[in-house]
Amino acid sequence: MIDPGFVGKRLDPVVLRVPRERVVAFARAIGEDGAVHVDIDAARAAGHPDLVLPPTMLFGLELEARGEELLVDMGLDPLRALHAEQSFTYHRNAHAGDELRFESVVADVYRRMGGRLEFIVQETSVHRGGEHLVDLRQVLVIEDREAA
Repeated sequence: MIDPGFVGKRLDPVVLRVPRERVVAFARAIGEDGAVHVDIDAARAAGHPDLVLPPTMLFGLELEARGEELLVDMGLDPLRALHAEQSFTYHRNAHAGDELRFESVVADVYRRMGGRLEFIVQETSVHRGGEHLVDLRQVLVIEDREAA
């Protein structure tokens, strides 16, 4: 059983800079062909300082940077975790070359299906300097085999 005392736990911030080549590669991998994601001239012509990160890229960057840190801290087997949900609220665009700071908190822990499924809600705010760019929310689900 996941300890409800984890609600409110703040994860160590992650700070990273995204190279332009990664933005292009990610956009192509997901089939995003919007010019502002793959063509620097088009991005600048649209008023951006550099390529615009595709919407779901921030989620992937955070996952890559944090790995299984939260699940391990909670004493859970990462191989039993499933990604159940994600959402994004954009306030401003993130761009290639930006130094981004990811600040995350465990917003909720709850059980469903008679305790068989445990859910972890993580909320992350992404900042560039003093600007709040994006809010990310993800829900992970873990099957509690002992409760099954």
